[in-house]
Amino acid sequence: MATAKKAAPAKPGTAVATVKKTSGAVVNIQDMLRKQAASMSERTSPASGVGIRVTQDKQFVCPDGTKTDELKVVIVDFVARNEFYEGAFDKDNISPPACFAIGNQPNKLVPSDNSPQKQADTCAECPMNAFGSQGKGKACKNGRVLAVLPPGADADTPLWTLKVSPTALKNFDAFVQGVARSFQAPPVAVIATVSFDDNVTYASLRFSDATPNDDVATHFARQDEARALLEQEPDVSQYEAPKPKGAPARGKVAARR
Repeated sequence: MATAKKAAPAKPGTAVATVKKTSGAVVNIQDMLRKQAASMSERTSPASGVGIRVTQDKQFVCPDGTKTDELKVVIVDFVARNEFYEGAFDKDNISPPACFAIGNQPNKLVPSDNSPQKQADTCAECPMNAFGSQGKGKACKNGRVLAVLPPGADADTPLWTLKVSPTALKNFDAFVQGVARSFQAPPVAVIATVSFDDNVTYASLRFSDATPNDDVATHFARQDEARALLEQEPDVSQYEAPKPKGAPARGKVAARR
């Protein structure tokens, strides 16, 4: 009995794919895809990289990619932030903090309930926050986090953050106190110059040259937004307690600090 001859497979063509609607109308699928792509910005969040990075060779790397060794900024607001990291620092495997605290008053900080391993009820009584807990210094990293804008910023200019390390705390706090004395106002009322200390080899920030901020009303109106940004807690979902020496690695990618 003769068998039916199989039809040769269709060759791929260059025709645009179409979708046939029940009404009989044919719609170009590429047009549909373009329309959906245009709406993706409404369905996703903007990139979270809003931090100005400080490099060891004394450069500021801004979120927009620009690099400089000096910044002119308006400090819209700032918070104190303590972070305790367990184990030795490993630049290739940086884990989230075991304990952290965020607030306005450095001497009254309380560890967040979301800390994976709270070290004490208050930072003031924490042994990790005492001098001598790590060499001559503290095991807990005391710092400040600033929300900043460029001098000419408007209501739509993105806020950026800048971290002040323990080595720059004394200078930053003195700058804030000096502005309060000279201008009877918080830092948002002035334009600050941020540079690096030339007397040390590591990257330590220095704040200077406070000048009046002519756009203070615009920047002051952004303080609620700045506060919400500064109070965001670190992502500790990838936290893992340090493994005993000799324990095999589990190969889990740790969150970056």
